[in-house]
Amino acid sequence: MPTGFTRPFTPQGLASSVPPLPWRFAGDLLLFHFRTDPEAIRGYLPEPLQHADASGEAFLWSPRLCCYPTAIEVSELPPASSAYNVCVVGLPATLDGERTLYSTFQWCDRDWLVLMSWFLGACSKLASFEESAIHPLFPTQGIQQTGTTGTVIKRTVSRQGQRVVTMGLTLEETITVEDLGFYFRTLPLTSMRHIPGCTPEDPGRPLVHDLTQMAMENVHFGEPQKGPATLRFHEADNEELLPLQPHEVIAGYKIPMAFTLSGVRSVHDYLKT
Repeated sequence: MPTGFTRPFTPQGLASSVPPLPWRFAGDLLLFHFRTDPEAIRGYLPEPLQHADASGEAFLWSPRLCCYPTAIEVSELPPASSAYNVCVVGLPATLDGERTLYSTFQWCDRDWLVLMSWFLGACSKLASFEESAIHPLFPTQGIQQTGTTGTVIKRTVSRQGQRVVTMGLTLEETITVEDLGFYFRTLPLTSMRHIPGCTPEDPGRPLVHDLTQMAMENVHFGEPQKGPATLRFHEADNEELLPLQPHEVIAGYKIPMAFTLSGVRSVHDYLKT
């Protein structure tokens, strides 16, 4: 009998597009704190989410994450399955009176992550990423591109040959995790999981339609850094980012973190309401 976690199912179950959760993660979260049009934010929030901040506060984060599924030995995991780039736009909201961030847009650079993200509720699209190079020996060559104070980081997200997001961050000071309370108070992250129905008898009724929140465990943080930042959204085919164009970029952050993702919890089921 063919088996596996996801299709394609095979006799030994080795061809699944993604392995089962839990997955272990570590990486540097590039976080951008910005303000945009609060009315535009309201237009992206599905009910029962409510707009949480009249100031137009919003977030974008874009890490390169390393990941190792617990079901596979480290030595057996293909290198291309051990890391990926991602970019997420998160809009502050409330759900049943509790604060949350709504995952509005997401891009990544692995086909298997597109698949997994849709299972979890994130709406990933396949994209390409470029980032400024860093190395600890660069000071020997007269530049401070080490990943520590003084480093200039530029990062781009492109899709289908078109630029979608450009961001920049200059690391100027080391801060503490407690200084990031303005961000952590907006969590957990809420996503929408939606699998449309394809039957000709009832094409408009989805098979799955709910809101989810990630179940994260064993979360650890390294020493965060902060600095002035830039962020711009670009007009591109099959995108709708320009209404959220930043009016002000408050600051950027580099946050080392590690965690285990065990799955998601459904927090609102549209098909039962």
